[in-house]
Amino acid sequence: MPQIEELLAHLEAGTASADALAFFGEPEPARALAALERARAHPELSAHVAGWAREALFTARPALAIEQLLAVAEHRHETGGGPLPPELLSVLARVLGNSSFLARLLVARPALANDLRSLDETGQGGAIDPDWEAIREAKYRGLLRIAARDLSGRLFRESLGELSDLADRCLAAALDCAATETGVAAPTLLALGKLGGRELNFSSDVDVLFVYEAPPTMEADFEHNRAVARLVRAFHKGLEGRGSLGFGYRVDLELRPEGPHGPLANSVDAALSYYESFGAEWERQALIRLRPVAGPAAPGEALLAGVAPFVWRRSISPEALRAVRAMKQRIENERRAAGRDLEADLKEGPGGIRDVEFLVQALQLFLGGRDAALRSGNVLDALEALAEAGALPEPSATALARDYLWLRRAEHAAQLDEERQTHAFPRDPRGQSALARRMGYGEPGAEAARARVVADWTAVRSEVRAHFDELLPADST
Repeated sequence: MPQIEELLAHLEAGTASADALAFFGEPEPARALAALERARAHPELSAHVAGWAREALFTARPALAIEQLLAVAEHRHETGGGPLPPELLSVLARVLGNSSFLARLLVARPALANDLRSLDETGQGGAIDPDWEAIREAKYRGLLRIAARDLSGRLFRESLGELSDLADRCLAAALDCAATETGVAAPTLLALGKLGGRELNFSSDVDVLFVYEAPPTMEADFEHNRAVARLVRAFHKGLEGRGSLGFGYRVDLELRPEGPHGPLANSVDAALSYYESFGAEWERQALIRLRPVAGPAAPGEALLAGVAPFVWRRSISPEALRAVRAMKQRIENERRAAGRDLEADLKEGPGGIRDVEFLVQALQLFLGGRDAALRSGNVLDALEALAEAGALPEPSATALARDYLWLRRAEHAAQLDEERQTHAFPRDPRGQSALARRMGYGEPGAEAARARVVADWTAVRSEVRAHFDELLPADST
């Protein structure tokens, strides 16, 4: 690109201007220019400046990318880690300039840069040692590779499954760790929500519930339930606890039977009795994504088989569609009443992620009792199945899948900087241009990238809400 070539030429001649850095979206252009000049003089970076500088300039924070790249190179030199391999410089610049928390990780542990070799290899590795610090290390090393792969332009849909696989491995190790700590036999751990559908966020709660086979007597069941509750509390505390690298996962147990007021774990029989007697419509919707993750297989299989008649009714009233629509409207009303800026909410606002999820799940509940092919907990797989079954027009399914992936990619980009559980589309121009860069918008000028991401956001949410209103109208019959 001519702007980059011109900047590099001026840098070589010693006549570079900070204004050139402002064009690329750097809010502190003088700082970025000074960092670029220092990095260009570093013996390990100078020979490859054209490659890594291009990548740094197209990140959310070019100055940060350059400063941290220099810091990583210097730290490796000081600690005897050897020079940074030239083939890693570009991918490091992308990560360092787009993620503050991963930049801090790499500066503190520069040897982790070696994990970014062979990014085309998707395997997450084997079982994780049942140790809380080992779990946290596995998580952050996994996030580093996943973020690097995303920022290198791979198909974004792969990221959702890869994040879920990483969480599965960490949760399995956490279950073993809690079992060892408490001396209690591990129950079955099942996932709900996005983890259940194998489409986890970059920074998300993990929605889980625990079941076990009931002992033969009521007294024994009572004692076993108390023991398993100790294990669940240890599991929760261990995963949310912080170590040298950060925390494991935020654990949400509120989708279990009876919610926050119910026992932390249930026997399979008790859980099925609850759903049969008290299960609500929203719980049928949530259980679409129920998936065993770890622990003994039999209780999980028994729960899945037992809840199927509750979730997948062969004869169902259109009232189910109205109930899902009403729930979505109630969520929007409650969020607005609480002061939430829903017009900038990627998840729960009109035309956001929830619109796609609720639309798909409403059609699944209405039709899935008669067609088992529609019962996927994964939104994208379900859209494909609904289109193949003729339950959703092919153009609508294609548009919704495309829009859903855009919304999820924007959500990941918003969370990538500080690993915060945010779903906000930025209101300020600087935040919008940074989001565009994290999403891979490649216009040379930051303002052009910002304008396109805003236009895409407007178009996507409008299209999603139009499909939601058309396919799930308030007066569904």
